[in-house]
Parts: sequence; C-alpha cells; structure tokens
Amino acid sequence: MLLSDALRLAALSAAVWRTLPCPIPPGQRHRLQGVRLAGPDPLPGPDLAIQRRVSSRGGIQVARQRIQVGMVHAGKIVTVVPGHDSFRLVIDGETARVVPRTTGQEIDRYKAHATRPAGRRP
Repeated sequence: MLLSDALRLAALSAAVWRTLPCPIPPGQRHRLQGVRLAGPDPLPGPDLAIQRRVSSRGGIQVARQRIQVGMVHAGKIVTVVPGHDSFRLVIDGETARVVPRTTGQEIDRYKAHATRPAGRRP
C-alpha cells in the first residue's frame, strides 16, 4: 500500500490497482507498518558489466554458457555486457563479438580472477 497526502493507493506488482481516500489522519500515519510513501519509481540500475579472463584455450564462461573468444586473446581480460538475448564481448575498449545467449541462468559472478605473474609457479 502506498500513501499520498490524502489518497491511499493499492498497488499490485508496481501497478496502481485502485485509488481510495485515506481514512487515517496524517498524525497517525507514521505508526503504520509495511507502508511506504507514494513517489516516483526507483531508477533502473546501471548496466551490468562482467569481467572474465580468457583461458589459454581462448574460452570464457558466463551464466554457465561457454563462449569461445579466440586463442589470440588468451590471458586478456574481457568485459561481457549481457543483453536480453545476447552477450557483447569488449576487449581493450572495442567490441570483439556479439554472441547469442542460449541460457536463462542468473549471473552470479562479476569479477575476473587476477592473472598470475610471469615466472615459475609456487
């Protein structure tokens, strides 16, 4: 339920369902629980940017979908910009590929793993 100055708005999944006069005096509205003031909708979040390090064989994985970037880009950090039905791969500020999205999985990892320094492994 949303409260305006003199109106009570019943909302269902962010759509105003009904507008009714508010029977609660303004002095007692602060005592209501589970009610928020009416106002503009929250702003949409920023575009999601995901980073992955390209494997030695030239592939990455985003949302459980394997994407072949190319062995030329092995070891580089790729920024993946997810769209509704595609992934846009950005390498060094340039769009390298646009790959169709074949999975509806949620993206739960956003940052690439750091590359190891050159030299012998521990």
